[in-house]
Amino acid sequence: MGRAASRVTPADVGSRLGPLPFEQKLEAARELAARIDGAFAAPSADALVGALRPATERERRLRSAWAADLPPSAVVRYLQAQFAVDSGELGTAAERWAEFFALAPTRDPFVFLQAARVEARLRRWDAAAAYLRTALQHQPPYSFFARAQKLIEEVAREAGGSVRQLRLAIVGSTTTSLLLPVLRALCFRDGITAECYEGLYGAFRQEILDPASGLAQFRPDVLIIATHWRDLHLPAVVDDEEGTVAGVVREYAHLWQTASERFGCHVIQHGFDLPARDSYGALAGRLRGSRPRVIKLLNLRLEAEAPAHVSVLDTIRVASEVGAHTWAQPAVWHLARQHPSTDALPALAEEQLSHIRAVTGLTRKVVVCDLDNTLWGGVIGEDGLDGIRVGGSGDGEGFLDLQQYLRELKDRGVLLAVCSKNNPEDARLPFEQHQRMALRLDDFVAFVANWEDKATNIRRLSETLRLGLDSFVLLDDNPLERAWIRRELPQVAVVELGNSPSDYVRDLDRGRYFTSLTWSAEDRVRTERYRHGAAIATAQREAGSLDTFLSGLNMRGTCSPVTGGNIDRVVQLVNKANQFNVTTRRYTTPQAEALVATRGSWQGVFSLTDCYGDHGIIGVMFCIAGPEPRSWEIDTWLMSCRVLGRRFEEFMADAMVQAAREHGIVRVYGEYRPTARNSLVSDLYPRLRFTPAGESRYVLDVASVSAPYTRFITSHSRGSLVHA
Repeated sequence: MGRAASRVTPADVGSRLGPLPFEQKLEAARELAARIDGAFAAPSADALVGALRPATERERRLRSAWAADLPPSAVVRYLQAQFAVDSGELGTAAERWAEFFALAPTRDPFVFLQAARVEARLRRWDAAAAYLRTALQHQPPYSFFARAQKLIEEVAREAGGSVRQLRLAIVGSTTTSLLLPVLRALCFRDGITAECYEGLYGAFRQEILDPASGLAQFRPDVLIIATHWRDLHLPAVVDDEEGTVAGVVREYAHLWQTASERFGCHVIQHGFDLPARDSYGALAGRLRGSRPRVIKLLNLRLEAEAPAHVSVLDTIRVASEVGAHTWAQPAVWHLARQHPSTDALPALAEEQLSHIRAVTGLTRKVVVCDLDNTLWGGVIGEDGLDGIRVGGSGDGEGFLDLQQYLRELKDRGVLLAVCSKNNPEDARLPFEQHQRMALRLDDFVAFVANWEDKATNIRRLSETLRLGLDSFVLLDDNPLERAWIRRELPQVAVVELGNSPSDYVRDLDRGRYFTSLTWSAEDRVRTERYRHGAAIATAQREAGSLDTFLSGLNMRGTCSPVTGGNIDRVVQLVNKANQFNVTTRRYTTPQAEALVATRGSWQGVFSLTDCYGDHGIIGVMFCIAGPEPRSWEIDTWLMSCRVLGRRFEEFMADAMVQAAREHGIVRVYGEYRPTARNSLVSDLYPRLRFTPAGESRYVLDVASVSAPYTRFITSHSRGSLVHA
């Protein structure tokens, strides 16, 4: 039936139903609907809807009766949803769409768009947003963004779900008017409310250097400099290869520095792509000073010279993914001065968004892996250890490639977890005994194998790891499981795996879920530290009392100043911490550096060790000059979720009070800014004996603190923390 259904095309529907009277169309459509349902394809279903469009009220009634009489299936629910929209029965249409998605794990973004339109007309904005965000996870083509732009803008205004506010500017040497709607849509998908600025065409240098420019007045948080190979004005061969490269690097370094000083923003600099064709052909790769060689060397130098507040976007990689013919279309450049082509804009915007997510702390942290037919071929409970496929030959090589890719993700700080419907003993066996496995049990921070539904298990993983669901990525070969998680846990990113294990690495990689612009010592040991956290949680459950548990940890805390060696980790925490974060202010590296340099400011960077090991940098506190003389205002106070429940906040408060006394500060003001994620700290200030000082504001009389807050953490503070 599936093979027959696959042969049903829109043209088949038209030729089969076109010449028939309406009642005969309905009879013939019954058989076509059954065939389409065997391998659902929206274009064929849409052709069926079009062929059955009634011309009279009688035909409308006949169609309604015919549709109601059909046995329930995915294509029937699709048809019924469309017919209900046609009749103005929006409530019924919404119900049928929900039933359709429960039956058909479709990847078609245009289908989700239709359902979103119905929910928006019903003013059910959250439901419309959920459908649109799902559609945008499926790498839609540019035509989708053109059709959905107004709806996305309307839903973004009306619906909730935003977790970041961002002032985003794009300047460059190409027309960007078609790129901006794609960027806005992807920001909406990722929970970012973006206020955008589009620079004047070709005037990116003037926009950055002119203190009175529109860009200067906008003051972006993130600035994209969209350049391309034509901006270099390179001949086929240059005489001075090194001098040419050095000159371009100096120019762009000056632009970056100016942007940092004036706006305090992060800069996403487009690397220079390669011309689609070069007159020197194969010779260009060997010839010193050739245009392709100079461009490649230049990109390497830009990467090497870029300071922390600049990330260089790999346009050559994006161009190779979409294909040279799609990326570079000379006619589009000649007619509209746009590069790359319209069809390549979604891929470019996805790469830009991966940098933006990294800057704003929205990079994903955990890959949750299914096992059977995901990490290996076959079913371990049925095929046994010798029957599963990993490495060797055929699709086994695809599974091994995926494991090796995941192992490399783990080595750079991404957490791996297992969530499998399996007997626990069977699930663990390949990791313990199969010789070709690249992954072993100690590569995973959590291992869940049971027969409960995966949404429940992932919620438990979220609680165990103390990470929000928006930190998780699901890797599962089963389309029904993927659809279930999208429906039950929309915050979780779900990788759309194709039919071949050989493509699994590509499918995971193209989501760009784990883009990071820095790599710190913390990242290298993240899995081990989360394992420590799990061991500590077990010890806490077994302890007779909380005080007994905390006393036995032998905790030692350190408070240090912000330095060049730790600022990457500080900015990472500032942008990622959600649960223990009293103000949830977010800073780019230049903004954090400016705050550190502010006269009279105080910063503490906090680390923790205990009997289980070194947890590294897990807390940050910034104080700035307060509203009155000899006072401080707590601008930022946050802590990693890894150490929640240890009363480490008391140690941080002690360090702040000690510094205040040393520098003549008599009052410290604090503000609690509630979010959907930080209710944990709603009572922080009252617990630490701050008194109310207005709505959501508190003040501490430093002299009133007669004894340390903490009883369980030994202090090892060092370094001067105040800028006089």
